[in-house]
Amino acid sequence: MKNNVELKSDVIDAIKQKEVKNALERSSINHNDINIKVSGTAVTLSGKIISLYQKERAEHIVGKTPGIWHVNNDLELDF
Repeated sequence: MKNNVELKSDVIDAIKQKEVKNALERSSINHNDINIKVSGTAVTLSGKIISLYQKERAEHIVGKTPGIWHVNNDLELDF
């Protein structure tokens, strides 16, 4: 007997979004002002961040999340 279970992409995207959020929460980055949008294997980060270091660090952390292949880093610096 073969089981053909197929998950809808919006469910998979929601799961990946939660994983990305959890990864940012474990870091020292102020993630409260970061918006996360997942589409397939790509993530778009938007919102405000307080330093260039945190912007680059957020991109690195998200890029290491399983199932994520591309990060669009649209975070803006807010001094």
